[in-house]
Amino acid sequence: MLLETPTSIPRALGAVVALLLTLGLTTFAVGAQDDVAELEELKEEREAIQAELADQAVKVDAATVDFDTLVEALDDVNALVDLQEARLADATQRVNSAETQASEAQGRQDEIKAELEVLRGEVRDLALASFTGESSLTGGDATSVLLSNDPSVAARRRSLIELQAGSLNDGVDRMRALGAEAEVLRIQRDEALATAQASRDEAEARQTELDAARAAQADLVGRAELRLEARLAEASVIEERDAAAAAEITRQEEAIASRIRQEAARQAAIEAAEAREQLPQVTAPNDITTVNGIQVHVSIAGRVGDLLAAATADGIALSGWGYRDSLRQIELRQAHCGTTEYDIWEKPAFACSPPTARPGQSLHERGLAIDFTYNGGSMTSQSNPGFQWLASNAHRWGFVNLPSEPWHWSTTGE
Repeated sequence: MLLETPTSIPRALGAVVALLLTLGLTTFAVGAQDDVAELEELKEEREAIQAELADQAVKVDAATVDFDTLVEALDDVNALVDLQEARLADATQRVNSAETQASEAQGRQDEIKAELEVLRGEVRDLALASFTGESSLTGGDATSVLLSNDPSVAARRRSLIELQAGSLNDGVDRMRALGAEAEVLRIQRDEALATAQASRDEAEARQTELDAARAAQADLVGRAELRLEARLAEASVIEERDAAAAAEITRQEEAIASRIRQEAARQAAIEAAEAREQLPQVTAPNDITTVNGIQVHVSIAGRVGDLLAAATADGIALSGWGYRDSLRQIELRQAHCGTTEYDIWEKPAFACSPPTARPGQSLHERGLAIDFTYNGGSMTSQSNPGFQWLASNAHRWGFVNLPSEPWHWSTTGE
């Protein structure tokens, strides 16, 4: 038998190898699943411990506990906030992923629906042609071909029938395949929608937990700040009598102050990021036009032209700069605030030297602000004739000055 079927050995060997691989992969998959489950269990235990520590931390009396206990309490509460933020981020990511999967499945379903409509029409035409004897493939009458005694025509008859029948079968097979794919996609879409809804529910719960953690954190930080004030005042009182004791108190409270500052900076970054997300989009370059050399948003171009014309008529030569894209603002933040992502996008403007607006915050980026010049020179004081003219007249065209900058005028005064 082996000589008669030389392929039986490799086939049998292939089957054995396939079986071994299947068993090995199955064992590996089971092992991997066990590892994932164990990691998830450990993660849940760690998170439960963090939550318990934070729950104890918020009950700490910041005014009376020792330095180490208060530092640990602050760290535990901060760790809980970090945990809740990570949980919320994970849930939000799952929502986005599931919604994307559902959208992609729905998009493919729509494509299949359109393709099926076309196929149904083609199959209908082929079936009708086969039934009536009219060949949609040749454009002629298949009946006359079928009745012919000519051998060459008979051969053509067989080919025609086979071709038409094959096309019909292919169309039906394709419709069945598309129908099966559509059903799979429907199941995938429904599962993705269910996952998205469950993840949204989880995200809402995580947001509630995060809000509670932040509230507890703010309460503990507030109590720590009161303690800080009292302890530093005590240090200043005893400094003359016991400089070493005062220095130790100051050192400890400075460590607490450092944690408070870190948390304040992080909270400021969060608030800045949330505020930035709510800002309107930065103006696109094609929404910008030039009026007497000043680039502004098209919505205020007419007003700017009228203002400049009125100033010229009064003998006041105004010019200036308006629109500035976000890239320039990013460059300014890098120069004035630092080069990290936090420095560029989230650091408060007052923390920069000189103070510099975050990208997306400046009205220059929307073409709604102008830095005016007078007679080609900077307008740096309110005694400047250009400023005095604008102060008396700019409101007529809806422009307001930023008091700290005589040259800066915008639609909101910012």
